[in-house]
Amino acid sequence: MHLASFVGTHLLAFALLAVTAWMAGRLVLRRLEGLEGLAVSTALGLTLLAHAAFALGALGLLTRSSLIVLIAAIHLLGIPVWREVGWIWKWKTALGLLLAAAPFFILALYPPTAFDETLYHLPYARAFASTGAIPFLPELRYPIFPQLAEMLFTGMLLLAGDVATHLVQLLATLVTALLLIAWGGRSGWLAAAIFLGNPIVVHLAGTAYVEPALTLFATASVYALERWRETRARSWLVLLGVFAGSAAGVKYLGIFFIGAVLAALLPAGRLRDLAIASAAALAVLAPWYGRLLLHTGNPLFPFYPQLFGANPWFPDPVSRTLAERVSAYVQFPWDVLLDRGAAGNQPPWSPVYLFGIPLLAFGLFRDPRVRRILGIALAYSLLLFVLPPDSRYMTAVLPLVSLVLAMTLSRWPLRKWVLPALALLFFLPGWAYGIYRIGREGPLPVTAPERDLYLARELPVYAAVDHLNRLRPEGYTAYALFAENMVYHADGTLLGDWNGPASYSWLLPALGDPELFHLRLRELGADYLLIVRGKGVRLPEGPEWSRRFRRIYSDRWTDIYLLPDQLP
Repeated sequence: MHLASFVGTHLLAFALLAVTAWMAGRLVLRRLEGLEGLAVSTALGLTLLAHAAFALGALGLLTRSSLIVLIAAIHLLGIPVWREVGWIWKWKTALGLLLAAAPFFILALYPPTAFDETLYHLPYARAFASTGAIPFLPELRYPIFPQLAEMLFTGMLLLAGDVATHLVQLLATLVTALLLIAWGGRSGWLAAAIFLGNPIVVHLAGTAYVEPALTLFATASVYALERWRETRARSWLVLLGVFAGSAAGVKYLGIFFIGAVLAALLPAGRLRDLAIASAAALAVLAPWYGRLLLHTGNPLFPFYPQLFGANPWFPDPVSRTLAERVSAYVQFPWDVLLDRGAAGNQPPWSPVYLFGIPLLAFGLFRDPRVRRILGIALAYSLLLFVLPPDSRYMTAVLPLVSLVLAMTLSRWPLRKWVLPALALLFFLPGWAYGIYRIGREGPLPVTAPERDLYLARELPVYAAVDHLNRLRPEGYTAYALFAENMVYHADGTLLGDWNGPASYSWLLPALGDPELFHLRLRELGADYLLIVRGKGVRLPEGPEWSRRFRRIYSDRWTDIYLLPDQLP
């Protein structure tokens, strides 16, 4: 009974998100029909909803009640739209797609445990939801970022809880696949199957990471560029600017797509077209980067301190020689499949890309359309020379590579049954990964005790944080050494990270002096000290330490100390 209620509630939340996003976009794009209308309208609707949430937050009105009013207004305005809409698929096709997507949906229903989502993506959303505003958050690793995706997370958190935040990225992933189907014609289904056949895509679709939203908007911007080339319609110029700007609103890497699509307009030689697309991109960028400037004076905060001034949140740069960068770039197609430790230790990519490199090279030289689309993906891949070696950063161009691979395959004189068979074959790695992950994760935790057991199993430090939550439900401040990804699961304030005002490098030099160590913790307002074992930190012993730190909790992984002056 609990399981049916949990799954049903989140299925309704997903349907509400999808229909509301589609309706918001459809109210603007009334002329688009079929799959193109469905995919493009939903993508546009997601960015419109994020900007509406931003406006509410800027006014201090980002609450559950205001979101319900917003959603109701969208659907009231959309009543005439339903009369114009016909069925896009037959019921058998729709049922097959639902069954194919079922593992993706189930994976999205597990509690949040991925590192970055609990480090800062969901802490952003929780802070926005709890304050009704969009504050600067200095206690986090990154106090502020472009936060378009996090605004959508905030809405789902307010309406349906933290697990529902995963549904935003699930929807973004599925809409990206629909866009490929609409884009590719005969090869569209094959392109979507290749894209969804990536285990890393399946993994990210079930998290509150922002890469799926970045991928959707990046793909939509290039799609709009290609549609403009076909039609020369001014509306597609606006859309390519909106989608490229939205990609940059999700993550700094999205700025690349603004440059890419605007540069692609230059050969046409019409400055008015370039001005229209640029104005659309700037209008979408303005809230996110204007807020960055307002709070920090740095539109790329915390990066490039040499240009915009030093700040304590700037991460230590990764030091690699040019030879190491070249080697990592050349080996990347191999690493993402077979040596994942060298590429961020993420789930693998589909083997289709590695084996499809000769086909991609063939298409690159024979087909101008392939050359244009794949050229953007190849240009984006050059960012590997400056980024940390993490395959997650490259997922934004997986749809483009999937599309050109499918287009190249479709040029061959194949029998009718071959492409559907290949689509099924290429989809299987992602689907099988989803089934494997569900088996590994175990039954869905649908009650509070089941959730606690699941989190304690997946995150060994969770038990200690949960102890603090129960001990001080009214709130607390704890300094945690090497538990920075537990910020979201702490009901109080959890300090401590590699950078920021409360960095490890500022605190740890005082560890040998219990008095100074205690003083620095008290300066931060800490009531407790949480230590994760096995990280190479040895605590002092003796009466000086014991007078200032009293151990109140210990398990296999952690110790918690109370600062004695806080004892009753």
